[in-house]
Amino acid sequence: MSFSHDLPSLNALRAFAAAGRHLSFTRAAEELHVTQGAVSRLVKQLEEELGIALFRRGPRGLQLTEAGAAYLPALRDAFERMTAATRLIARAGRPANRLAITMLPTFAMRWFMPRLADFQQQHPEIAVDVTSADRPINFTTEPVDVGIQYGDGSWPAELKAEFLFPETVILVGAPALLKSRPVKKPEDVKRHVLLTHSTRPEAWREWFENAGLKPPAGLRGPAFEHFFMSIEAAVNGLGLALVPDIFVQAELASGRLVEPLPRHRVQRRGGYYLLHLAGREREPTIRAFRDWLFS
Repeated sequence: MSFSHDLPSLNALRAFAAAGRHLSFTRAAEELHVTQGAVSRLVKQLEEELGIALFRRGPRGLQLTEAGAAYLPALRDAFERMTAATRLIARAGRPANRLAITMLPTFAMRWFMPRLADFQQQHPEIAVDVTSADRPINFTTEPVDVGIQYGDGSWPAELKAEFLFPETVILVGAPALLKSRPVKKPEDVKRHVLLTHSTRPEAWREWFENAGLKPPAGLRGPAFEHFFMSIEAAVNGLGLALVPDIFVQAELASGRLVEPLPRHRVQRRGGYYLLHLAGREREPTIRAFRDWLFS
């Protein structure tokens, strides 16, 4: 190697790490917002500086050499550590009375927002930043203090997780739809369009099996990414939906939705959890939020 104390170019290292993760110069370029040619040149520069090949370019695409495969995990770990350190510095520079909370989109809209005024009334000194995400959150590297997420209890070791409540799924439909095509027993459900939640494709199978029925061979009807979409579709008579009961209390109370089979509710194996990095529970804002939730 031509250097004894200096590291290779940081841009070259980033290009190699991205290309190694994707095994594609094109996808690495998309991630780094540069051209494919720029990634290729940076990787070639790094290989020349190190004096060793990191990739094999062949008819089957890009493959890591033995040296590249050994180098990549250490670089990935280094970049993750730098990202985490940067996030922590940014967090440290934030006012102590700000609390960053993340949760699922429909949970935020349907459960948390109607209750936020109560928290603010009890803790006017805490400024809340609310974001939504339907993916796993990395509490080490992302600027988030606490999260409310759905899961089965299997959380990363660095997190402190406290169970809030289970998820109970109910069948709902618009009154006009159920008047024109009544649902008096579980078998009647098969005559309807069934609205699907795309991240819970197994929900209808679970519901029919819980009712002692064989699920239909194929589901007719649109699929929606978020529960709030499924709820609006059901309100507008597009079909029947399976949704957590905590998200449709207002619609049931107003009569915009009806639960035709209240005896056939399904309590899922998972539930909602309060999450944060272990050790942060002693921080005043997190402690106040946790105590409010469990009160």
